[in-house]
Amino acid sequence: MAGTAQSLPDPERLLAAIVDIAVKAGRVALRDFQAGQKTTARIDWKEGGSPVTSADHAVDAFLAEALQTAAPFGYHSEERPTSWRGDALETAFVVDPIDGTRNFSEGGEAWCIVIGVISGCRPIAGAVHLPARQETWSAFLGGGAFLNGIRLNAPKAEQYPLRVTGPKPLFEKLGGHLAEPLHHATPVPALAHRLLVPLTGRVDLALANSGGHDWDIVASDCILREAGAELRTLHGNVPDYRLSGGSHPPLMAGSSALMQKIGAALLTDPV
Repeated sequence: MAGTAQSLPDPERLLAAIVDIAVKAGRVALRDFQAGQKTTARIDWKEGGSPVTSADHAVDAFLAEALQTAAPFGYHSEERPTSWRGDALETAFVVDPIDGTRNFSEGGEAWCIVIGVISGCRPIAGAVHLPARQETWSAFLGGGAFLNGIRLNAPKAEQYPLRVTGPKPLFEKLGGHLAEPLHHATPVPALAHRLLVPLTGRVDLALANSGGHDWDIVASDCILREAGAELRTLHGNVPDYRLSGGSHPPLMAGSSALMQKIGAALLTDPV
């Protein structure tokens, strides 16, 4: 059932419900998680070679039911290809049941549960929960961004050389177009989480190859903006959310000041 902008519930209450549901979904995933060891979940392979586990499907089933108790919005999940119909103006939950499935399967701790809310093509709420680290990032439009309940603000100054996390080829390509020196920081496997790392001050910039989808980035986009940071394409555009299941071009996330600086450089020397 699709919602409308006019039927939105109180945003603070909505976010509290989403965070609670994300944490509970994490407990579902943890049933099959083994730190440092292969998951007990069944592992299958999607077309294209990416893994999907029975835990992904269990979390998806839990979220589909639980989120309807929070609000009667549409439900779009990575694990439900038929849900991506291109209803761009719909108010909807945009979900990745487990982002970083490969990391989850191998017993890593960087995977996450991702719940975004979009209305009229704009992210309005989001939660990114890392069960193995007990970290929960969250935000709603106009209400600020939080990490485990503590308000987040994007760092106001960068360190040089700029610390960048993301795919090495894209890092090298970007470095060839910028006058600033770059340092390639530790990789972050789950895209939704990687985009948020600049808010911690551990890196200045996060990069993502083309091929990200709405389910990867809607929640993180809202959190970044509410913290005073931005998610942009390498051409300086904001992501275009159409709920069609299509992929996004290469992306970068960082403070607004850094996005403007990089954007100005790429306008004169485009990637």
